[in-house]
Amino acid sequence: MVIYWILVIIAGLDPDHFSIDFDSADIDADFDADPTSSEGATEGSSFMKVLEYFNFDELPLMFIVTIMFFSMWLIGVNITYYLGIESTLLGFLLIIPNLLLSLFFVKLLAKPLGYLYRQVNHKGEPEIDFLGRRCSVVSTVGPQKTGMIELTVNGDPMKLYARSNTEEDIAAGQQAVIVRESDDRRYYLIEKFDY
Repeated sequence: MVIYWILVIIAGLDPDHFSIDFDSADIDADFDADPTSSEGATEGSSFMKVLEYFNFDELPLMFIVTIMFFSMWLIGVNITYYLGIESTLLGFLLIIPNLLLSLFFVKLLAKPLGYLYRQVNHKGEPEIDFLGRRCSVVSTVGPQKTGMIELTVNGDPMKLYARSNTEEDIAAGQQAVIVRESDDRRYYLIEKFDY
């Protein structure tokens, strides 16, 4: 964790510089799933409810982990000092209650820090309107096949997910124009640029 924060400071206090870019547009996966089956769905949703209860959705994960780490350390040091605990086994047994206390400490701090985080505008840049921009197709796109497109905005190259707005496929290397965003906002719809 110390290495992470040192790298964040070196990179200009922006954790987004350390994101790993994984191009999964060319990976094909085929699996069978029963959409009516809700087996396992309640487990995931209850876990999400627990995370939401402790305000894990307010801040980035590394902020939460850092708060938990330091609060566990502070609680652990004070408990062992004031109770005079010298036994390693007893110290290990106190980790679980220490973790639970730290979760409530995170809950207490995450709300005001989350508000401050939103006010600072952690992205630091305005929203970019991609509609009408010309792009280059990186991987073949079709009406049902999601691919990658690349465009340059203010000198910065960007890659986005896209599908064809028409029934024809657009091959890699061709030029296209972004015409609209999908309803679920996961990809953009493009048309071949023939002008």
